[in-house]
Amino acid sequence: MINDFKSLFNQNSNIINNDLVVGLSGGSDSIFLLFYIKHLEKQFGFLGSVFPIIVDHGLRNESNNEALKTKKIAAKIGYNSKIIKIKDKYSSGNLQNWARLRRRDILYNVAQKHSADIVLGHHYDDQIETIYMRLMKSSGFDGLIGMKEVTKWKEIKVLRPLLKIKKSEILNFLKSKKISYVTDKSNFDYKFERVKSRKVLKLLKESEFCNIEKKLHKLSGISERFTKSLNKIENIWKNENVIYYPHGSISIDLENFFLLFKKNDLFSSYQLGKLIKNVGGNDFLPRKLNLIKKLRDFFNGKINKFTINNVVIFKKLKCINLIRENRNIQFGLEVFKNKTLFFDNRFLILSKYNGMLVSNNDYANILNDFGTNELMSQSYGYISSTIPNLKTLEGKIIKPYLYMVENKNVNYNLKIKSDYDLIFIKGKI
Repeated sequence: MINDFKSLFNQNSNIINNDLVVGLSGGSDSIFLLFYIKHLEKQFGFLGSVFPIIVDHGLRNESNNEALKTKKIAAKIGYNSKIIKIKDKYSSGNLQNWARLRRRDILYNVAQKHSADIVLGHHYDDQIETIYMRLMKSSGFDGLIGMKEVTKWKEIKVLRPLLKIKKSEILNFLKSKKISYVTDKSNFDYKFERVKSRKVLKLLKESEFCNIEKKLHKLSGISERFTKSLNKIENIWKNENVIYYPHGSISIDLENFFLLFKKNDLFSSYQLGKLIKNVGGNDFLPRKLNLIKKLRDFFNGKINKFTINNVVIFKKLKCINLIRENRNIQFGLEVFKNKTLFFDNRFLILSKYNGMLVSNNDYANILNDFGTNELMSQSYGYISSTIPNLKTLEGKIIKPYLYMVENKNVNYNLKIKSDYDLIFIKGKI
């Protein structure tokens, strides 16, 4: 690890090359990250703008003082940071997940405003804890990879340049430079899963499982290689058996999927789950056992169609068809001209007008874009009710121009093709 730490400072970053929104908690990790970005500016001429964002969750009495202290530390390093307070209050559920999602939304909105990347301070120890927690939850191979150095939140690139750096290296560095940071007391609260996992890992390292970190890190590498190989096979199968439609639906060859299901119900249901997630706009895959049970009934003739995770699944013309259920769709989204927006976590919006997304009551207004596809002929009206029109500030109703883009090609540089583009993100996971 010490070589990774040295190389961090001895060479330019190959992932940091755009304007940056820094998630600044004030803890040792994010303060070190901010110092590292300053190092890139001084030593390697990084010229991007940097926007350190301090999110005050308001969950503890001392959070306001900690935010102010963090702002002062950032100023000493050379950055003018911004404190953003979360407006809504926590009510119930997983507290850390609630805080994480709101922090993510805030960072995303700032990054979108500035066309910037988001950079986070997750390090090697965080990665090991993540892999361990996922292993305990029987995660699949893709989950056991852990966090990736470069990912995306919608169209925003998210960078984690410190994943090879140990916490001890970060603390030693800050101590040597006499750089202060904030200590969050919740990091020692054992009611949180990550804190408990951290303690278990420490106990394991002190026992006969002293190599637990190396083994978990090795598991991550094996999982990544296996997943890459699996994805290649999966993409070949999809190219031959899956049809995507611009209106956000998917058809799958029934016979070939049934053969795959008979060979391995876990693998096939996982592949179908990703397609369901794409159509339904969900954050999570459907539960494996629940989906497998429904598929067994589906293939045994007990049911002709079923609904799962906001997706209606039915047979027609030797295909399994997936369409978005007309439920839990948030119309009323405000649209701004020349600004990239997302709808229903599956469509990208580009518009030449300011306005609002409204439900489509005139089904014929969109059907022309569907063509004469027999697979979806009986579902045109239903599908149309899930696709929004744009109502401009002047009251004009504009129907969408529907087309598709590969998930890997979603970025700031997409060119608008009509007054109102609604772009289905193919392969979004």
